[in-house]
Formats: sequence, C-alpha cells, structure tokens
Amino acid sequence: MPPLSRMSEVYPRDEKATVPYGYRINDVIYAGSLPGTRPASGEAVGDAPAQMEEALKHVKTLMEKGGGSLDNVARCVGYVTSPEDRLAVYAPWDELFPDPNDRPAFKVLTTELPPGHLAHIDVLAFVGQRRTRIDIPNVPARDPSVKIGDWFFTSRCHGLNQVDGQLVDGGLEPQTNQTIDNLLTLVGLADGTPENITQVTMFGRDTAYMETAKRIFNERFPDPGTRPELHQVVAFITARFEISIEMMARI
Repeated sequence: MPPLSRMSEVYPRDEKATVPYGYRINDVIYAGSLPGTRPASGEAVGDAPAQMEEALKHVKTLMEKGGGSLDNVARCVGYVTSPEDRLAVYAPWDELFPDPNDRPAFKVLTTELPPGHLAHIDVLAFVGQRRTRIDIPNVPARDPSVKIGDWFFTSRCHGLNQVDGQLVDGGLEPQTNQTIDNLLTLVGLADGTPENITQVTMFGRDTAYMETAKRIFNERFPDPGTRPELHQVVAFITARFEISIEMMARI
C-alpha cells in the first residue's frame, strides 16, 4: 500500500445522520457491517431481504460520495442471523449487480447482529480500478473470483474437480486438496503465483475439520517464509461440502 496521504469519512446524504458509512484511505474505500437501517433514525427496515436491499443502497451512496462507483467494488461480505436467510438476500444483491460476469467477490455468513437487525454487509473497493471475473473452465461458481488492480479475491471455493465440475469423493481430505488445487489454478489464471497469495481463510461447520485442513495446508505450502496467513473459521456451509476456502493475493 502507498503511504497514507488522505483519509476521510464518508457520510450518508441525510444531514441528520451522524454515523459515517465508511472510510476512504487513499484510493481504498472500506465499510464494515453496514446495516439495513434508515441513515438518520437507525430504524431497521423489514425482513432480511429488505434490510439487505437497504444496506446495498448505502453501498451505492458510499461509493458515489467516496468518489467512486459500483464498478470499483472488489469484495463484499453479507451477514444474516439465520441460515434460511442466506439465499434470500441474494435477490437484492443480484438486482444491484445484475450481470453475473461483473459482480464483486461475495459470500454470506451467519452471525449474531444487534436486536432487530437481520442483514449487514462489508465493502472493500478500489477507486479508479475495474474488476474482472476469472473462472476455471468447467468449475461452476455462483460467486466469482475477481482481479482488480493488483489484487485478486476469490469467493468461497469448493472441492469441485476441474474436468466436469463434480465434487470429489472421499470427504474432507480430498475436498481440501482439490479446493487448494482450484485456488492455485485461479491465481495462475490471474497471472500470479502461489507466492502472491497473502491470506487463506477456511470455513467448516465445526472445529473437527481444523486439524486435518491445517495439516494439508502446511503440506501444500511447505515453506514457512512464503506460506500465506491462514485463518480457520466455524461457519455455516452447504451440507454437501465438508470445507469451503477463499483466498486473497497481491499480484
């Protein structure tokens, strides 16, 4: 990152709103846990999809008032309180980003939110940069991997083989290895190398996956000097998968 030369808070358009949406630091715009609430009153609106729709309006305002546009958004994380709401909040997301070939990296996690809050969203954007979707042929991805400037972000990836896109057999260990294979292929398609990967985040439904997945990760990245930072998280994942993995890289 360049030296800090400019930092500013980005506020809602409503003059009565006292809490900023997020921050612009040089050409990076970031907002953490934007809620689906009215800017001035803080009142939560409707159910989870309605709150996500409201939160995404805030994202649009954040980008415009921050000097950018939705084209500059690289990565978002949605939060809901119930697994049943994960798919429901995709409707307003797809409405804001209607082209499946031109969407930010995205995932939806379940977590606790303040009372009455059913949907929040994080935003990371790079003003002046334009994202490009990158896919492995034959491997379907609902949420994309994107290159933007010299950064590369995946959404959550899975153990789908690169021949016909089917889930590999055998459970956690083969799924972990196949997912890492897919991540390495993706960073190569983005003109990077494994050494460019800065962070890997693993998701499993309980802590039982962690030891095996970490062992495989260390085997696949054997040099501690170039090994990416690893985070392991317990979170909701679809029943057919034993693990989901995402990464970010500086290329």
